[in-house]
Amino acid sequence: MGHDEHFLERLDRVHRDQVELALGLYRDHELVRAILSDARLPPDAERVALALEDGGGGPHVVVARNGAFVTCLGEGMSTGSLPIISRAHLEGLAVKTERVREGLALARKRGVNESQLLERLEQAGPAVSREDFVSASALLGPAVPLLTGIYVSWAQALEEIFPLLHSSRTWAPAIRKRSEESIARGAWAMAHSAMVLVNSATREWVREWAELPAHENLSPWSFLTMTSAFPFVIRAAWLAGRLGKPMIHSYKTRFTKAINSIDLREAGWGLACMGLRHASLRAEAFRALQAPVASGGSGREAWVDQGYTYFAEIARILEAKEDELRAEGNQLGRDFVLVRTDWLPETSRYSFRKRERVPDDLVLPGLFDGWHDANNGERSADLMLLGVVAAARARAEDFYFPASMLHAIGPPDLAVDGESMVKMRRKLQGISNTVRHGERPGRNDPCPCGGGKKYKKCHGR
Repeated sequence: MGHDEHFLERLDRVHRDQVELALGLYRDHELVRAILSDARLPPDAERVALALEDGGGGPHVVVARNGAFVTCLGEGMSTGSLPIISRAHLEGLAVKTERVREGLALARKRGVNESQLLERLEQAGPAVSREDFVSASALLGPAVPLLTGIYVSWAQALEEIFPLLHSSRTWAPAIRKRSEESIARGAWAMAHSAMVLVNSATREWVREWAELPAHENLSPWSFLTMTSAFPFVIRAAWLAGRLGKPMIHSYKTRFTKAINSIDLREAGWGLACMGLRHASLRAEAFRALQAPVASGGSGREAWVDQGYTYFAEIARILEAKEDELRAEGNQLGRDFVLVRTDWLPETSRYSFRKRERVPDDLVLPGLFDGWHDANNGERSADLMLLGVVAAARARAEDFYFPASMLHAIGPPDLAVDGESMVKMRRKLQGISNTVRHGERPGRNDPCPCGGGKKYKKCHGR
């Protein structure tokens, strides 16, 4: 008798409530392959038990390493030394697999391929839509080296461009505009590639990645936090929360050893998001945020000592007011959507006029795409608090507007965003905005920008 026939005969050991789940697994070969590849089975394990109910008592479905169904074990029957995959883990993988299927179906329906999606991620900035992201997660998610390469190359490019724009030399307006566009486009490319990478990562990849020695001292998401723009800083926090338990040791270590504000903020907000997203990590993460740290460490920036007090207070506020902050964040997201759409004609499906008319599926992307400085200013902590509470439980696609709304509000101005990011970076690093120029033209001379106006009516205003 074959394994599959034996399995079907032994379904009588399973309560009728679990028979449907057992048969669903039996029919879904793709899901079973995903479960087995994610399980990280010991090399000598030829079979694995899939729990149909959590609690340890069963029932279980026994599956061979090659995906063949072996048997069913009723409630109370021993699984022996078989590795066990929990019901919660099964459900999580089922949801993830379904999203991949939806993404592939959506990509086929829209007629897009991998190269087109890659170009969107790198070039479209905030105009990458929810449909783009879901399709990219399905088609590009397994391409770890490719997505990592996009992230790293743009991180390096931004680190080269920022110092140039901080220098005292006079830039031709057209060159400066292109450079600022590149800064904004690059930051968005980093954010999109990191979100697709982590959202699609297998549990095995996360474990192996977390074990890299470099993570004791640095985080790749620091490049996002360093931009200071809220859409990127909040995504860095979400990435930490999504990675979860395998990374908590790294975040605790880097938080304790931080010597500059960026390292402290990235690790601190990451710990906060981990604690809010995972009930099992909450006490550990919040305890790390509130643990005393000796002041005045070697080479430490002056703000870092204040930052430890700051994050201890953040943890206390999150413990006391999480639900209130979530409600407030949702209201703010609705308000941001109203601001983004208030110029649209009343005939537009995205003309809302009142907060309560904003659809629920626009609230989170409205909040997460709010453009403000997350690292400087009195309100930065308040806005990050609201963002982290909302982001902790968010899905990756909740960071993106649907394509129809992006079409309605029109293309973004990347040069304006890039200019704003340069100013944020100057403020964060304490660089004066004053730029020394050569001899100024006379008020009635032609403006050196080449726009054709007199200096007094152009850049001399």
